[in-house]
Amino acid sequence: SPVAALRGAGELLQDDLPAADRQAFARQVVEQSERLQRLIDRLLELSKLEQRPLVHPAVSVSLRACAQAALAQAQARAQLRAITLSCTGDAATGPWEAELVTLAIGNLLDNAIDFSAPGQTVRVELDGTRVHVQDLGPGVPDYALARVGERFYTTARPDGARSGSGLGLAIVRRIMTLHGGQLQLVNTAPGLRATLDFTPASHTSHGAHTTT
Repeated sequence: SPVAALRGAGELLQDDLPAADRQAFARQVVEQSERLQRLIDRLLELSKLEQRPLVHPAVSVSLRACAQAALAQAQARAQLRAITLSCTGDAATGPWEAELVTLAIGNLLDNAIDFSAPGQTVRVELDGTRVHVQDLGPGVPDYALARVGERFYTTARPDGARSGSGLGLAIVRRIMTLHGGQLQLVNTAPGLRATLDFTPASHTSHGAHTTT
């Protein structure tokens, strides 16, 4: 956990260390502090979402606008990992909460970036009331597909690390429940295709489509 890593680095920094070792452990303190902050933020976000009733926004929201906002937020992180982001397709408008939909797409992008290799592309594909996020990573083991999205359940990254909190997809699932929709995960060999499906009966007739 981040706390254990912080404690270990802090204890070592109390010793008389070579400059290079001290710099490495100081960098670890910063990295683990950032990881701990992300964990706390996601726990608070999930707790807040779990206490909310179903959303009934009065204003129609464009899924394309939400996707573009999420892509803009993920762009810097993708560039650091040499990952290309793209967005194609037509998107619907409907009675959704823009901030939550953007958060859901953003969490899917974060997950896709984590599991992608440098030089690969993560694609956002808009299909009416569905938003697909497609990566070209290793996918999820079949035995784990049913459990992905449980809080604190994680699978190993391509480098073997388990740096995720297991909360990102739990937040996505909760957001979709609040909207009466669902999250679908399918291995595509290569990659994983995550779909936000906003098309239950109550949402199928809302709004016109926007174009690319």
